Amino acid sequence: MTNSVQDVFWGNRRRYASRRVQKALQEQGIEVGRHQIRRLMKRQNWQAIQPRSFVPRTTDSRHGLQACPNLLLELGQPVRPDQAWVSDITYLPLSGGGWLYLASWLDLFSRRVVGWCVDVTMEESLIIRAFDQAASLRRPQSGLIAHSD
Repeated sequence: MTNSVQDVFWGNRRRYASRRVQKALQEQGIEVGRHQIRRLMKRQNWQAIQPRSFVPRTTDSRHGLQACPNLLLELGQPVRPDQAWVSDITYLPLSGGGWLYLASWLDLFSRRVVGWCVDVTMEESLIIRAFDQAASLRRPQSGLIAHSD
């Protein structure tokens, strides 16, 4: 049983703690209790490691440009659709590695996505294409506050 636990633990590059080792052994048809695995791992001084998660860093605050005033603070809660839209970009991890980028615009009144765009690169055109899509579908009146970071 020690060899089986050792094979699973080291075969998964020390990422599996007792629960995952037990599940892997059960899938191999080996029935063993989690606490028994835990004691064995502690006796061998095997401790699972947690890799640091990767978070893309894309904001460059060293540009020297002044930010626009936040008009949303003055607006308060929107009272009609297409009064204020906000946008953000989300990172979508791909199964083979790498990322896709999803830019979306949200109407603050209805909380509905009014425009979106996905691309393999995160450039200014991504958020602009998503905005153009929203504007062509919704045709907002003048006075729309479009807020993006």
